Amino acid sequence: MTAAIRAEGLVKRYAGVQALRGVDLEVPAGAVLALLGPNGAGKSTTVGILTTLVAPDGGRAEVAGFDVRRQPRRVRAAIGVAGQHAAVDGRLTGHENLILFGRLHRMSRRAAGARAAELLDRFDLTGVADRLARTYSGGMRRRLDLAASLVAHAPVLFLDEPTTGLDPLRRDQLWAVVDDFVAAGTSVLLTTQYLEEADRLADRVVVVDHGRVVAEGTVDQLKHRTGRPTLDAAFLALTAPGAAVPAMAGRAA
Repeated sequence: MTAAIRAEGLVKRYAGVQALRGVDLEVPAGAVLALLGPNGAGKSTTVGILTTLVAPDGGRAEVAGFDVRRQPRRVRAAIGVAGQHAAVDGRLTGHENLILFGRLHRMSRRAAGARAAELLDRFDLTGVADRLARTYSGGMRRRLDLAASLVAHAPVLFLDEPTTGLDPLRRDQLWAVVDDFVAAGTSVLLTTQYLEEADRLADRVVVVDHGRVVAEGTVDQLKHRTGRPTLDAAFLALTAPGAAVPAMAGRAA
């Protein structure tokens, strides 16, 4: 299967700090890769390089078949990006923001308007579509920013900690949207600190720490490497707790 994203030996330094120390990763077409790691591990730097916002000091990378150094414009035309900080314009309404993104992607005014209406409905923002984005709550701005990243039907999507600040209901909505896009063939690189999110969305996981890949595989493979599963039990009464052992034996298998 053709790789939608491929990175080999990515290196990046900032004022003497080694942010990336030879990161390799690959996202097959139509798949979701979750990039996990603590704050400062190198996740956002990796996304910055792959989206042409940061120049690498070493290594190479391709996105949608285009080299991020030699063909940055072709890369940008093929991707959607939702960074950690909302990129929407607070002086525009939610509806105007999405139309602006559509026009920047060379969509006709009619097509941009139709796409904006579709995404506002999908992210439950129709009721505030005509309000200035600066009046939105943090979660609403985040949802608008995520909607903006999806305007162009890009074949490759980068989501940098997309559910930070979202309540459980909105998080589930976003996961459903990602599912739909992947089913339609979109490839996704997702950075997250939430294991539940990786478990729910990702085909494969890459774990980075101190700028290096320290583990990779499917979610199940990584779970098996971290130790044996455990089962905690709480008893409503102290009488005959030994009777619970055979009852739990099958569940712990």
